[in-house]
Amino acid sequence: MSIDFVRPKRLPEANIQAELYNVLKFNKIESILEYRFKEFRLRADLIVIKNNKIICACEIKSNRDFNKEPNLDTRQFRKYQALGIPIFYCNHMDKIEKVVNLIKDLYYDC
Repeated sequence: MSIDFVRPKRLPEANIQAELYNVLKFNKIESILEYRFKEFRLRADLIVIKNNKIICACEIKSNRDFNKEPNLDTRQFRKYQALGIPIFYCNHMDKIEKVVNLIKDLYYDC
């Protein structure tokens, strides 16, 4: 028996998240998926760690529109701002390289 595959309209965020994690791991940059900041009631899609310190967080949003900017006027974004660390948004597979380069710059400057 086989089941027909119905292609989703958008690539699932989990696919983008997994690929970002994989590229960071390939570059020997430690990261953790689905990290929970209890004091802020916030779960980051991905955090980057160096010397046991969280240096940034990434939020994954799945959009069909490659150029769509994230909405920064949200409760979630304000919680991220309260953390006091950089937050990077990745909304498309083709933006992973750009986000990884931003993370590398930050990682190697720490």
